[in-house]
Amino acid sequence: MEIGATKAVQDRLKTTKIEESKGALLVFCWDTHLTKIKGRNVLFIVNASNRYTIAMTDIEPRNWNYYTMYISRVIHGVMQEMGYSEDQIGQYFKMSGDTTVTKTHGRKSVGGINRMVMDAQYFDKKLDKEAKYQWELSEYLNRDICQPEGFDAYGHPSELFKLDMERLGIATKREPAKVIDFAQYIENNRGTND
Repeated sequence: MEIGATKAVQDRLKTTKIEESKGALLVFCWDTHLTKIKGRNVLFIVNASNRYTIAMTDIEPRNWNYYTMYISRVIHGVMQEMGYSEDQIGQYFKMSGDTTVTKTHGRKSVGGINRMVMDAQYFDKKLDKEAKYQWELSEYLNRDICQPEGFDAYGHPSELFKLDMERLGIATKREPAKVIDFAQYIENNRGTND
């Protein structure tokens, strides 16, 4: 797994030398950015493939010392919250390989982070003081319609994350949505409502 670090995160980690991305599948790449939202430090953890976003606050100093472990635990916890089994989560982490901190994963990924930061400024609720994982803010951000790097169609990050898990074979494929052909529907029902 590659954890991309923006300049703000690199400064907080007090690191000067950071690796280039080794070209891992984007679904195994998470870019991180630290910014202030409503007067609080918020760490955005954004998947490079589907733009699924996790917003965390009040990161303790010791967690910065074990950054890759901290990010892995957060992703693990959020996947549990989403309903994935321990086997599925374990499969994801096994497929993702060793965790390393790298530079961010391209302009589109960084643009996605910037979009999430901008959207977070419009979040009209207070950040939960009792929780580190800002569930409501994360849900709000994951309802944005976007076309992230890993997809050629638009969708919500929360749905695109599920599609990525299906593509990896971690989650079973869902039935496709039933689509109504309106032209055919009108033709079939013409004259029945007269």
